[in-house]
Amino acid sequence: MRAIYADEDEDDVFDLRDERPLSRARRRLPWLRMTLFSGLCIAALAYLAQQDLAEQRSGGQTAIPATILVAPPPAWAPLVPARTAYGLDKTLDPVIAEARQHSGGGREDTLIVGALGEQRYVRVVFSHGIPPTPRSFYVDIVRRAAEAGLSVERNAQTAMLPTKFGPVESAAVTLAGSSEQNCQAFRFHDGEAAFGFQGWLCGSDTVDIHRLACFIDGVTLSGASDPALTALFARAGRAPPEECATNARTASIGAKASKAPSGRTFAR
Repeated sequence: MRAIYADEDEDDVFDLRDERPLSRARRRLPWLRMTLFSGLCIAALAYLAQQDLAEQRSGGQTAIPATILVAPPPAWAPLVPARTAYGLDKTLDPVIAEARQHSGGGREDTLIVGALGEQRYVRVVFSHGIPPTPRSFYVDIVRRAAEAGLSVERNAQTAMLPTKFGPVESAAVTLAGSSEQNCQAFRFHDGEAAFGFQGWLCGSDTVDIHRLACFIDGVTLSGASDPALTALFARAGRAPPEECATNARTASIGAKASKAPSGRTFAR
């Protein structure tokens, strides 16, 4: 009996020895599975994250609208036809009129007679409803000359000239373009009426301040709807002196004679 039990005990021992490696292997398998499963999860999450990032990038590029650059409207707009309310002496003919409207509501009217180098050349800019910019007389004239395609070569000392509007700044200047011409430049502004004018008067001979005063006194207004502007011209409504009318007639005759073809006489 003991031999039988001994054999059985030996068999049990061998069985235990045979089962121990299996139990250890079984205990190791769950950790291996967890490691493999965790690795697969991490790989899947990384793949999904890359997909989301790619979608966000592509979606962000299409979602942002293209930048549209809109230029601001121009400060000045031309008025066509240029119906101006200002007039010059009737002997100054023909007169070319230009007008433009400011986006803020102001307006400029430019009256032009002749061209640089001719016996009579006038350019005067009337402004209404535009606050004045603090500039020196010389800078203002240079700016206006540049608008006309000209430059200021020389200028004399500024003086105040009495006119029907009151004192007007004036100075002798030399304008240059295709040629040079001696002129009298001028500038005036009335803050109460928000009105002003500036420009120049040129001639074949030297233009003195008396001719300039007569020219300014010959400026008229017709059909203006602004009460302050109408009141300003009403206060300044005195007629030019008789000597101005005489000088204007003489200048007009001289201008017509200079335009006459050579060898042609006028009937008396």
